[in-house]
Amino acid sequence: MLITRETVGQLVEAARTRQGWIRQVTWSPNGRALAVASAEGITLLDAQSLEKRGWLKGHDGPVKSIAVNGDGTRIISGGADTTVRLWNLAKGGTCQVLNGHQDAVDAVALRGDGQQVASAGADKVIRLWDAESGEETQTLEGHEDEVTSLAYCLNDTLLASGSRDATIRLWDSEGTVRHTLRHESWVRQLVTSPDTRLLASASRDATVKLWDVETGAEVLLLLAHEGGADAVAFSPDGKLLATAGRDNAIKFWDAASGEHLHMLQAHEKPVLTLAFSPDGTYLATGSGDNTVRLWRVGQAVSAQ
Repeated sequence: MLITRETVGQLVEAARTRQGWIRQVTWSPNGRALAVASAEGITLLDAQSLEKRGWLKGHDGPVKSIAVNGDGTRIISGGADTTVRLWNLAKGGTCQVLNGHQDAVDAVALRGDGQQVASAGADKVIRLWDAESGEETQTLEGHEDEVTSLAYCLNDTLLASGSRDATIRLWDSEGTVRHTLRHESWVRQLVTSPDTRLLASASRDATVKLWDVETGAEVLLLLAHEGGADAVAFSPDGKLLATAGRDNAIKFWDAASGEHLHMLQAHEKPVLTLAFSPDGTYLATGSGDNTVRLWRVGQAVSAQ
C-alpha cells in the first residue's frame, strides 16, 4: 500500500539494521535495494529485509554522500578523503577516482541524463565532471562557507547548492547564479520535487522551505524541527513531504498546504537522512543512533 496523506498515520516499522555513522540512504531505481553511506563505506541492502547484499569499500574515511544513476548500474560517492568515486556495478563494483577537491566532499549529485556529476564540500567549490571520462569540466565558486548539498532541478537546467553560509544558489549551465535564496542558518539538505519545479531545503534554523526554482520565490515555510532540520524528502507523487531533524522525529506534511499530518518518534538520536521508495510504498530513515529503519503502511514484523 502506498504512503499517502490518507495512510501516513498507519506507518509501522518493517525492518531495522545497524550501521556505523549513517550519512545518507538512497534507493535503487527499481526499489529492490538501498545504498547506505556511512563511516564503513557504502553498504548495499535488500530493500525489504535490510540484509546486507554487498559492500563498496575504497574511500579512506567516511562516505558523506551518494547518488545512483537511472538504471542502477552506477553509484557516485563523495568522501571525507577529498575524493569523488564512480562505482560501476555492472563491472563488479570497479571504481574510478576523481581528484580535485582540497577538503572533504560533502555532496554529490548526478544529472538526470547520467552524463554529468556535480560535487562540492568543505573547500567551498562546486566541481562538475564528465560522468564517462571522469574529466573535470567546470568549477563554480561563490559560496562563502562549506557547500553541504546539491540538487539538479528545472529539468536539469539549474543546479542548486546549499551551504553553511545560509544561502542556496541556483546555477545555470553557464555557471551564472540565477537566484540566491536564504535561510537564517546553514542549509543541511536540498531535494527536488518529482516535477523538478520545486526545491525543498532543510536548515539548522529549524525550518524547511519550499521554493519555486524558476522564480526563486519561497512558496512554503514549515517550522519543522526544534534544534534544526536535517533531512527532507518528497513522496514520488510530490504530494507529501517527509522531514527529520535534531528532535529525533520524522514528520509528514501536505506539500501543497503545509498541513502537519503525522509524526513518528522511534529513533533515539537525530534523524539525518530519509528517502521514499520509488513506488511510494516504503520510507527509509537513517539516524545518529546508527540504525537504518524501514517504514511501511500496515502490520509488519521488525527484523533486527
